[in-house]
Amino acid sequence: MRNLAILAVLGLAACGENTGWNPNYSAMHNGSPYAEYLQAREVALHGKGPVPTAIPVQLPAQAPTAADIAGTPAKKQPAQAAAPAAPVRAQAVPPSLLRYAQQETQAPGTRKYQRSGGSESAAARACRSYGSADAAQSAFISAGGPVIDPGGLDPDGDGFVCGWDPRPLRQSGL
Repeated sequence: MRNLAILAVLGLAACGENTGWNPNYSAMHNGSPYAEYLQAREVALHGKGPVPTAIPVQLPAQAPTAADIAGTPAKKQPAQAAAPAAPVRAQAVPPSLLRYAQQETQAPGTRKYQRSGGSESAAARACRSYGSADAAQSAFISAGGPVIDPGGLDPDGDGFVCGWDPRPLRQSGL
């Protein structure tokens, strides 16, 4: 009888998987972008809202900041005594773009991702809404690119939008 009572308590404890110990479920209540996605997904699964267009996959420690997305320079760091040659660009490059330039090894114009029906003229119009190619590329990455192209910025499927070229960043050794 005593063993049966212990089994009943253990069985009830196992039912509490959604109460916080499981990070997949506790994320639904922490206010992160992934938690918002999970909540939107649940609403969509019940037919009471739109299907989310992108899944946030970056950890908060690696996610681009607002300054990264906008392409604004970060705080200036004190100069080191033996600094290498001047950076490739006059403007600070967001860290998310540096990582992206290193991970995507194809040349601009080389199709790597499947696209369906995007037009060059529509992409050119959309690109005009960004202040720079860096800002457009950062927005593209944060919206789920290059796997998906929600804004239609990458009709050729190379993973680079609005004339952004990763080659100078790859060659700079940053």
